[in-house]
Amino acid sequence: MAANMEDILRILLLDELADDTVNLDSFTNASSAIIRSTNAALQLVGLLKHERMDPTRILNYFEVIPIYSLGEFKSHFRMTKSSFEALCGHLAPYIPERNVCIEKKILATVWLLGNKECFRSVADRFGFSKSSLHENLLSVVQAIVAQQNKFIVWPSTAAELKHVADGFFTRSGFPGVVGAVDGTHIPIPGPSSHRDSYINRKGFPSIQLQADCDRNLVFRDVYAGWPGSVHDARVWRNCPLSQILPSLPPNQHLLVHSAYPLSVNLLVPFRDNGHLSCIEKKYNKSHSSTRVDIERAFGLLKCKFRRLQFLDMHLFNEIPNVIVACCVLHNFILQNESFDGEEFDMPDDTSCPLADDKSSGQVAFDKRLEIANLLV
Repeated sequence: MAANMEDILRILLLDELADDTVNLDSFTNASSAIIRSTNAALQLVGLLKHERMDPTRILNYFEVIPIYSLGEFKSHFRMTKSSFEALCGHLAPYIPERNVCIEKKILATVWLLGNKECFRSVADRFGFSKSSLHENLLSVVQAIVAQQNKFIVWPSTAAELKHVADGFFTRSGFPGVVGAVDGTHIPIPGPSSHRDSYINRKGFPSIQLQADCDRNLVFRDVYAGWPGSVHDARVWRNCPLSQILPSLPPNQHLLVHSAYPLSVNLLVPFRDNGHLSCIEKKYNKSHSSTRVDIERAFGLLKCKFRRLQFLDMHLFNEIPNVIVACCVLHNFILQNESFDGEEFDMPDDTSCPLADDKSSGQVAFDKRLEIANLLV
């Protein structure tokens, strides 16, 4: 474009010089004005081109992070500096360094998961292009998920199961509880195909996360990926934990809400038909106050990793990995730091229709009634 403007200007000047009637002083002044205007226009065009090629970014933000106070660092990155250094040690073997250092890649990922800030803004903050940030997110998430079996561990030995049960009993007095299980919905944009399958009972598209936790809000098992419309009982039937459950001793069990099927190792509340006895009401109250730990765990998870409040991703195959990665980080933080009792909102997930108790065996009914009598 600049070359064309210069050609036009040259032709106009030659035409004017060929005209003998033109006043030389007037011509010189006019020519100088045209040249100045043209140069200004060319400079503006060059500036616009430069801005398109080299977008303005937040300069040196990564270099500012080391001077954050301990409180500022934890506020921004959901963990202490010492925990972050330990995290880098765990993930470094699984992340290719290339032209960007490991610390910067992990910080950008944790920031992205911990905030609702858009990709463009996070990319600008850490000096990535949008495509590079997406690639970095998937790379770091994959590295975190590779650590899942190290940080999300089901208590498999008798001693570990007893330790978990003792923790619940000390707090609430409910005997034999080795975990509290529930599901939560992770809002997503929704796919263009089979969208109805992802619409949950509240009317928005979601992916389900089912998890089991202990008294300390540490996840002991997580299972993510089922569409929001699927019933909790079906998600449970298909999760690996349901296959492990029959191996539990008969005096140990998980606590679940009424949408799950009652079994010897899976205890639900008594169905409130308006005629519950005092013993059954007492049982339900104790059951609820014990099982609330899984709801608190979900609340803490979504408070620390606010991206889960609306996971705006269109690569649906990667959504479960991002959810699981947040759960791994949740456990990593709790295992490296003491829970500071920070306040958070409890998730308000709609319960599924009640499961049919008729399919439950008499042994399960008798066990539940026996525990109810012990709680009086």
